[in-house]
Parts: sequence; C-alpha cells; structure tokens
Amino acid sequence: MLPLATQRIASPYKAQDWSAFWKGKLKRELDLRNYSPETWKNYARALTEFLSEHSGHPGHRSRSDLETHLLRLKEKRGLSASTVNLHRDGLAFFYKHVLGSRDQVESIPRLKEDQKLPQVLNAKEIDRLLQASSNPKHRLALGLAYGCGLRLSELANLMIGDVNFERQVILIRKGKGSKDRIVMLPVLLESRIREYLDLCHPKKYLFENAQTGTPLTKRTFEAVFEASCKKAGLAHRGGIHSLRHSFATHLLENGTDLRYIQALLGHSNSKTTERYTHVAAHQLTKIVSPLDRLGHKQSESGEVMGQKGEGAMRVLGPSTQ
Repeated sequence: MLPLATQRIASPYKAQDWSAFWKGKLKRELDLRNYSPETWKNYARALTEFLSEHSGHPGHRSRSDLETHLLRLKEKRGLSASTVNLHRDGLAFFYKHVLGSRDQVESIPRLKEDQKLPQVLNAKEIDRLLQASSNPKHRLALGLAYGCGLRLSELANLMIGDVNFERQVILIRKGKGSKDRIVMLPVLLESRIREYLDLCHPKKYLFENAQTGTPLTKRTFEAVFEASCKKAGLAHRGGIHSLRHSFATHLLENGTDLRYIQALLGHSNSKTTERYTHVAAHQLTKIVSPLDRLGHKQSESGEVMGQKGEGAMRVLGPSTQ
C-alpha cells in the first residue's frame, strides 16, 4: 500500500505537467523549513532527472528503481560520488516529506566519497593571479575571494552595506547552512573597494549586472578566474574555490589557530577545517625524512661528502638517466 500522502494526491494535471506539479510540492516543503535557494535548485534538479526517466506516479517506484537510477548517474553519466549523494539526498527529502515514505530512499546507502586534498596556490601564484587582470572589478573580486576566504555564492551575493570600513570587517549573510559570520576586511582592499565604488557605482550588490541590478552569476566569476589564470600562466586547478582553500592554508602556515580559521570559513565541524593540516607545508618541511637521516649518519661516520646530498646518493646508488 502507498503511504498516506501518496494516496491523497490526485493530480488534475496532464502527464507532461507532472514534473512541475511535484516540483511545486517539493518547493513548498523546502520553503516551510526555510531551506536555501541553492538547496531548492539542487533538489529540484535531482527530482527532474528522476521523473524524466520514470513516467507515472513517483510513489509507485520501488527501492530497486531508485537504486538503479542512482547507479546510472554514477556509471553511465560519470557523476562524482558527492554529486550522486546530492541527488540521493534530494530524492530522500522528496519521498519523506512530500510522499510520506521515510524509508524509500533513506535506506539506500550513500556512496563513499573520495577524500581529495584541497587544491592550493602558493603565495607567488596568488600574487601573479591578482596582478594578471587589468579590470578593477575582476581584481577586486579575486582579491576578496582570497583575502576573505569567501565561497563563490558568498562573493556573488555580497552587498555594499555588508562592508564596514569603520570596523574593518565584512558581514557574510546566509553562508552555508544559512549562517551569518564576520570576516576581516583586508587593509590592502579597503582603498580598492572605495575606488571601485566611485568608479562603477553599484546600487545594492558589490558585484552586480549594470543593466539588471542582479548579482553577477557564479559562472561569470569562474570565467574571470580562468581568464586571469591563463593570463598569469597558471593552471586553473580547483576553480575559483581554490582561493578559499589557499586562504585557509596560508593562515595555518602563518600560525593562525585552527579555531579562528574555522570561524572565518564558517565551518560547523572542526574536522572540515582540519583537512588543511594535510596541505599546509610549514610543519611538513620541518620533518626530516629517514632517508636524509641515513645519508647524514654515513657522512658522520667518516665518509667524504664532496657536496650536499652525496651521503644520500651513496645509499641510493647512481641515478639512471
């Protein structure tokens, strides 16, 4: 028997309108819980994908149908584990809160996600990147992304009134999880922001479309980053989000406490912040490899080292060309 919520819904819509009907139901449930527009967009995409494969009432679909759909996204479409898990979460919300079927998707295990290290640019690469663009708006956007550790959505939705010159801080509204936070206003960017405001005269958002007054799209910022990387002769690995990773890593390398970095990034879980310890080089470079110690012992035992590193070369033997 179908769940009660499924039995109650008798749609007057034509078959081709079912997708809009169910997405309307999904949006209402998300709005009732004050979920973000980003969550709505992701969950709606997941539902649309599923409904495009299966005609008829989604409540008639079995767990096997849902599993097959998710596996197809992974194996046929080549989507990453994190993206497939996002589809799973969207469908789980839909079945639980719209159709009233709690276990239909929730019992399906999540894919194990790869634990990839954050992509980080070094200080010289950051400097080359920021110097590459001659457009003041583009240079300022990249400077804020790195200098404040902003997510792409936070950069796009940054409003003029969020910049507090007197306190030298920036208010980040409704970050991930709809949480507000405060970040520093870099001294180097203070004068650039003032000059930019005098030059471009945005009305509401710091980076807005001059014709519509709406925030610049995420794709626009990504294109700015990619163009600047190309001009600077850098591989744009990790996208513009790598500037946020670089911000956190460089703070850690300069001795900033992880707790402060967590607050600046807006992480709810300290374990998310701790991953930067795996890419920060300041402590790793202080660790001496046992191979180097072996070569050092040989040099102390009376063997002649004509030049630095020869002790290790004796251990390894001659290199092959």
